[in-house]
Amino acid sequence: MRTLDCLLISSFILLSGPAVQSAQEPASVETRVKTLFVDPNSQTPVVVLESIADKKTLPIWIDVPEARAIALELEHVSLPRPPTHDLIRSLLQSLGATLQRVTITELRGSTYFATLSLFVKEKAVQIDSRPSDAIAIALRMKAPIFVSTQVLAKSTPLPAAPARAEAAQKKLGLQAQDLTAELAKLLESPQQKGALVTEVMLGGAAMKAGLQRGDIITKANEQAITSTDDLESALQSARSGAQLKLEVIKKGKPTTVVIDLPS
Repeated sequence: MRTLDCLLISSFILLSGPAVQSAQEPASVETRVKTLFVDPNSQTPVVVLESIADKKTLPIWIDVPEARAIALELEHVSLPRPPTHDLIRSLLQSLGATLQRVTITELRGSTYFATLSLFVKEKAVQIDSRPSDAIAIALRMKAPIFVSTQVLAKSTPLPAAPARAEAAQKKLGLQAQDLTAELAKLLESPQQKGALVTEVMLGGAAMKAGLQRGDIITKANEQAITSTDDLESALQSARSGAQLKLEVIKKGKPTTVVIDLPS
């Protein structure tokens, strides 16, 4: 450890957990972050991973700071000063380290464990991590997120999630969830109520109109939208083939989106 680079790498490893030579990893499948919401029963943030191949889900209850870090990256929100996970990304990149993948490796009791698989100066290393930190870093470094098949097999059922607007999925090609005060806090959004867009279907009317994940729908044809139930009601009353005027908060700024509803 004679160079500054090695010293910084060592410091990072000490802070994050022991590093070892990359070993044979257990069977795992690639996933993506499907959604992030607040468990209405425990008021605890939940990040939901979904396997890409067969759409199996893995909900992981996490702490508020890590949930905020994941939410900000999912919704492409930039802060004036780099928070912890942005700092870790900058540190790794400045040292020439590549994050090859993160893996949710184990479930002991009710606690999940994860590893960061790095390639640093022609050496493969693995670093212990909490899943929430691993996911936040993976999103920032565009690295794939894997889950052990054993962990996925033990997945618990999803908690009662905020209602999704079925008409919104069919007519608009999107999924939405209620924007609650708790979720608004995670997103650092001054808007406290509305329908938060969580998924936009490829080729759907919403995508063609420019709606994106993280947009907050506050009005539909001048009707106030405070929940997905309101959005459902507005869509049910809208005629097929007509235009739908939405008032939307997009990256913190209000804008108007006009959608041509399918016939």
